[in-house]
Order: sequence, then C-alpha cells, then structure tokens
Amino acid sequence: MQGKRQNILSKTIALLLAMQLFLIGLQAKSRIDQGNSSLEALIWMTQQYISVLVKIRNLQDKKQENDSPKLKSKR
Repeated sequence: MQGKRQNILSKTIALLLAMQLFLIGLQAKSRIDQGNSSLEALIWMTQQYISVLVKIRNLQDKKQENDSPKLKSKR
C-alpha cells in the first residue's frame, strides 16, 4: 500500500516540476515580449532551471537512500 502511495506521490512531484519548467519558459517569453533581450531572458531561465534541477537531484538522492535499505534486507 505504501509503495503505491509513494509511486503516486513521485509521479505528482514529477508532474509539478515539469509544469514549473514549462511556466519558467512562458515567463521568459513574456520577459522577451516586454523588452528584455534574449540573452537576459536566457540567463534568467538558466538561473531558474538550476533551482528546479537541484530539487530533482535532492528527490533522486532521497529515493536512492530509501531504496537502498530495502535491497540490503532482501539479500
């Protein structure tokens, strides 16, 4: 039961992070339309993406930590 719940939670988090990346792209386009240069928008996007990628990495590390004791106990 907890495995199914964890799987749903992981998929929900992945969907929300994907939506966040999509919205960052839309906001960058809006910045360009408001007069910012493409380079400024690209730099801003890169800064925003780094924080999302750090969140994803932290989630992956937590998942690996949670999965590793299970593997040891099965052996």
